[in-house]
Amino acid sequence: MAPPSLITDGHALARLVDRLDDVDRYALDTEFHRERTYWPHLALVQLAWPEGPGEPSAVALIDPLSVDIRPLSELLSTSATMVAHAAEQDLEVLDRACGRVPQRLFDTQVAAGFLGHG
Repeated sequence: MAPPSLITDGHALARLVDRLDDVDRYALDTEFHRERTYWPHLALVQLAWPEGPGEPSAVALIDPLSVDIRPLSELLSTSATMVAHAAEQDLEVLDRACGRVPQRLFDTQVAAGFLGHG
């Protein structure tokens, strides 16, 4: 696995979105601040994806306090499957920050429920 990338500017985010254009799945998680606010304030976006031809699997940390994450909507609009755990709040935050939610979602919490896990 490649070392994690810290994304703090628009050019780096554009390169990341381009890199993920052909992946079939990616994991995404958000961190946000919700106390004393009407809407959650996005604080971090964490992305991971499997290795591709000639490239190792990788992780990227996007700092939404330093970069406008709306270009991430391009990834969310692809046919790639977003893998997340307990995605309801992540989807709310992504919709507000990017104006879009993923076209395809695999929620591991929902899947665990179908398998009989609490």
